[in-house]
Amino acid sequence: MSWNLLSDVNSQALVVALRGTAARHTAVANNVANVDTPGFIRADVRFEEALAAALDLARRAPNHDCRGLQTLSLRPTKDISAPARADGNNVDIDREMVVLARNALSYQAAIETLSARIRMLRSAIKQGRS
Repeated sequence: MSWNLLSDVNSQALVVALRGTAARHTAVANNVANVDTPGFIRADVRFEEALAAALDLARRAPNHDCRGLQTLSLRPTKDISAPARADGNNVDIDREMVVLARNALSYQAAIETLSARIRMLRSAIKQGRS
């Protein structure tokens, strides 16, 4: 088994969150690009519930590795719950902009947290020396 400084469960969860928010950003950008395409059905990437379940499993079983986190599906799925217009398109540009803003905040929070973890590790490696 290979080991690195970011192989702990929390770091792996942050990496999955970054990958998930990046995948969601791509899906939302595609939705926005197709706002006027007749018959287009919006897509989203929902990973938070699966990430929470994988984290719960990893924390309850300390010897469990992070494979559950690494295999989470980050693929877009069609959202047929949103009402469609007369042309069959169900993209609401206002909703997409809200999703995009929330997603950007989630991405920023995950990147800041991961960066702080890396800074702490770097400081520990240097034993507090600059």
